[in-house]
Amino acid sequence: MPDTKLLVVEDESIVAMDIKHRAEGLGYTVMSIASSGEEAIEKTKKYRPHLVLMDIVLKGKMDGVEAAQVIREECDIPIVYLTAYSDEKTLGRAKLTGPFGYIIKPFEDRELHSAVEVALYKHQMDSKLKESEERYRNLFESFPDPILLLDSQGNITFMNQTVEQIIGIKRKRIIGKSILNLAQKGFFIEEEIQGYVDSIPSIIEHEGTKPFEMNLFDKNGQELYFEIYSSVLSSEEHGPIIQFIGHDITSRVEAEEQRGELIREKARVELYGFVVSAVPVFASSIPPQLRNTIIKNFADRFEKNVKPNFIKEMSANGFLDLIKEHDTQNNAEIFNAYLTWIIELLSNLGIKTRIIRTEPKIKLEFITFPWIEEARKNPIFTLIFRAMIIRSFTWTGLKGNVTQTSSLLEGSKNIKFEFYIPN
Repeated sequence: MPDTKLLVVEDESIVAMDIKHRAEGLGYTVMSIASSGEEAIEKTKKYRPHLVLMDIVLKGKMDGVEAAQVIREECDIPIVYLTAYSDEKTLGRAKLTGPFGYIIKPFEDRELHSAVEVALYKHQMDSKLKESEERYRNLFESFPDPILLLDSQGNITFMNQTVEQIIGIKRKRIIGKSILNLAQKGFFIEEEIQGYVDSIPSIIEHEGTKPFEMNLFDKNGQELYFEIYSSVLSSEEHGPIIQFIGHDITSRVEAEEQRGELIREKARVELYGFVVSAVPVFASSIPPQLRNTIIKNFADRFEKNVKPNFIKEMSANGFLDLIKEHDTQNNAEIFNAYLTWIIELLSNLGIKTRIIRTEPKIKLEFITFPWIEEARKNPIFTLIFRAMIIRSFTWTGLKGNVTQTSSLLEGSKNIKFEFYIPN
């Protein structure tokens, strides 16, 4: 570094002058000499040298280690210690001040030159690294998406101001704590976050994960949806660091839900139109044989149009192979999957249901649906849903049976079906 300016801190005047002359002989400029810790701090602030040559052992109230600590914190100027001998305790204290080198007395000119040049280079590199980290931190801070950094134990090492704004808690209360702490406060689903923490070793091994979706509850309890992108960073201080960046997709999810509701509403309207238009045809005076023939035709059409959806859902959830195996050990799993599916189907048609389990039988009860008044007068409504339940149950391959136990025509408040699944 051209015109490098030094401050020499040495309480032995003869030794101090010798160091000054030798440093100047190497082309450095010695701004001044200080003989105490207090004077070293004062002159460092006054002259702002590029580097301080600091004797560890100084006479007076403040030794070189204490002075170096103040200079480091207040001036950010590199320190190179001068020492002839120091005990382990003093050297331990010296290391904590982050020195950029040591020169053992007596020393050669080349040792002084090497120590100064290496210290100046290291300080320059450290300054650039700090500037880079500061730019990186400022970028994180101004980023509109929430950013979290976790260590390998799932502890939060950084969170940007977007996270603060979402959860309404200052980061100083969160940094250093496990991300499970946020789940316990109700911002995440605890089981979901525990799964992420458990998978951290795998995330580190594979240097990240594929983008995934998760929901978060903000400080007002509003549910938000995010698409999460993760990557693994390296840190000398913390080891591997997992970076999570969340992109808010709440608007997209809500739009998809609204679209799904519109589709379900369309299905409800279409079924409603079909049922209502069929009512005059299926008057109670129609002979049972003819009525049963028409209901069978409906059931066949229902199977043709709806069974593909059933197969798709069972396959997606891993139950289709179990159905094909016909293993009675899987009966409970298959039946519960079927119940979930049929309840969802009925819900999409505007029908509310509930399950009553009285082993070994399970009851499916219709609480209410859009055509309840019409259904009280005409058998077609009950017959249609009876056909839907009994026909769809056959798709499970289970050897049990389903029976309709009540209908609105019998004066009952609702429609009930009873399933029996043998063990």
